[in-house]
Amino acid sequence: MLTGLQLMTPAELVEVARLTGVHPEESPEKIRSEVVKWIARRIQCSDSAPEVVERAALEKVARDFGLTVEPGISTDDLERNVRLKIATDAAEYLSPAWRLACALVAMGPPEAVPSKLKLLQKISSLAVPSSSTSQQLLQDWQAMCQKRPGEEELLDELKPAIAALRAGAYQHAPEKVENALTLALVISLADGRFSMEEERLFRSFGAMLGREPRHCDELLRRVNSLYWNHQMEASPTNPTVEADLAESQQAALKAAEMTLGSIGALEGLVMVARDKVIADKGGPTPEPAPLPAPKSGWGKLFGSLSGMKQFVQTRVATEDQSLLVRLIYLAIVRQHTQALVERDARALEAEQLAAQQQAEAVRAQAPPPEVAPAATAAAPRRAIKLDP
Repeated sequence: MLTGLQLMTPAELVEVARLTGVHPEESPEKIRSEVVKWIARRIQCSDSAPEVVERAALEKVARDFGLTVEPGISTDDLERNVRLKIATDAAEYLSPAWRLACALVAMGPPEAVPSKLKLLQKISSLAVPSSSTSQQLLQDWQAMCQKRPGEEELLDELKPAIAALRAGAYQHAPEKVENALTLALVISLADGRFSMEEERLFRSFGAMLGREPRHCDELLRRVNSLYWNHQMEASPTNPTVEADLAESQQAALKAAEMTLGSIGALEGLVMVARDKVIADKGGPTPEPAPLPAPKSGWGKLFGSLSGMKQFVQTRVATEDQSLLVRLIYLAIVRQHTQALVERDARALEAEQLAAQQQAEAVRAQAPPPEVAPAATAAAPRRAIKLDP
């Protein structure tokens, strides 16, 4: 957790300060210090030493999520257990909404499926920062889209997800249904199109989730307005004829991300920070391109559409506790990303070194090159004189 706070950029720290009531114009070190004190007060830790507060905070979150804190467990192992527990539970809680979005993707153009699923994976990775879980989700979504099911088959397959969304909405998160529908709608718009088949399926989702047609109309109007405003902002100013299609597709993807940021589905600052870490370490450039940070910052921490806030609220009693868990979890996500990138960089460096050493060993063991026998001197040619 402390490492994650240290890794946060000044922009991130300003948002953390606003969220926790710290003066945002303080120095980064002062903000970090005050945030640790804020955490200590929330968990009633009398010792203000950062390492003590970190340990106490991790133990509290672990117990809030039903984990047993074994005697003698290291802070690193405890932190890992907390991250994996939240990731696993979050994936189970949020998967019905993601499945709804995937179904709408499956109904759209086949050529747009990879980009849309990549965007959906990017959203889920903020809430589920376990690479194995994220990869398994992507494989499940790809399998659904490859089947190219019809509308009736999709609706039948989605009955468990629909039931889970309705139950969750009635129990503790009335906005859960609205968020799921909005997320599905924005992901579907990621290629700049919204076909009649997609709209019909979207309205079927709304009906099954207890939404009247006028509610679906309003949601379509609101998301369309946000999306096309961002499409204009993201479009190239001087497109070339050759690059027009590619630039339009990239603008559509970026507009979809920006729309998600505007309505709270993506935590823009975390997205930018994760992408920058990967790019700076020489990793693959994330697709689609990073989006600008939402102006409202961490007030949209794992915002309403991502579902993370609702998920955490189902596990803790108060808004303060929810904020505490989300802040700690986000700090862990930041340092986990850094650790993964550094591990991959070390693995690549070791692989390159091994390949170099193997090549040198092969050269050292190779028999000396054969020396070609000296050429026999050729007999002198006769100078044949031609008659004048």
